[in-house]
Amino acid sequence: MMPTRRRLRLPVLALLLVLGACMGKDEQALTQELSKVHGPAFVTRDTSGVPTLRVTFLASPFAERGDAERQPTARKVAGFVRDHYPRYKAFDRVVVEFPTKKELAADSLGHIAASDTFTRTELDAPTP
Repeated sequence: MMPTRRRLRLPVLALLLVLGACMGKDEQALTQELSKVHGPAFVTRDTSGVPTLRVTFLASPFAERGDAERQPTARKVAGFVRDHYPRYKAFDRVVVEFPTKKELAADSLGHIAASDTFTRTELDAPTP
């Protein structure tokens, strides 16, 4: 039987390679910057409905933490996107996701429990 870490690595690496090929230059740069600070991440654009920029962190300790601990970090990430992503204004919202190991193992990134959504209105408002 293959160790859990190895089973998780292969699908995650394949996903990162596919998403990396689909990303534009701006998304790749944002992904690299976020990964340096917060660990392995990838950035995707969803313009099929409400224009959304999605930031997903792999293997983040925040995936297992409660909302009170996770949400300030998610807001900080969304603020970083606002301040460093040239195409930010083309999106109505930024979603920051922290999938758990179980969600990654199940290859079910369709619904991630530890997910925080910030509208552009919320992010553009002055911080208290």
